Amino acid sequence: MSNNDTLKDAGLKVTHPRSEILDILQANPEMHLSADEIHNKLVDNKQSIGLATVYRVLTQLEIAGLIQKNQFSDNQSSYEIKKQHHDHLICTKCGKIIEFMNDDLEKLQEKISDKYQFRLDSHVMTLFGVCKNGSCQNE
Repeated sequence: MSNNDTLKDAGLKVTHPRSEILDILQANPEMHLSADEIHNKLVDNKQSIGLATVYRVLTQLEIAGLIQKNQFSDNQSSYEIKKQHHDHLICTKCGKIIEFMNDDLEKLQEKISDKYQFRLDSHVMTLFGVCKNGSCQNE
């Protein structure tokens, strides 16, 4: 499906900034990009889209359910294409982000919700630690 169709199906008007930002996120599905990083990629691609427009479009795409906003740190959000539910491991040394899905964890969350008679609508799990790469665990 083209970006134009994706935007139309989400009830959004097709605009150049929306299409370009969606292109960047779709071209980098494994990455979790900040608004600044998205803006830098636009500049690298010779697109004259301002940072304020990037933030505005990201909010619109998130509200439309096309992207997911993550808050992995206190001072910066990152964005990714909305895909099947997954959780994250974040290395506090190098910033590496690992996406994972675990059926046992999902079942345990449902069991806990049932125990407390709580209707679970959604959840976000982000685990922080140190990855096995190079010097991260040696420090």
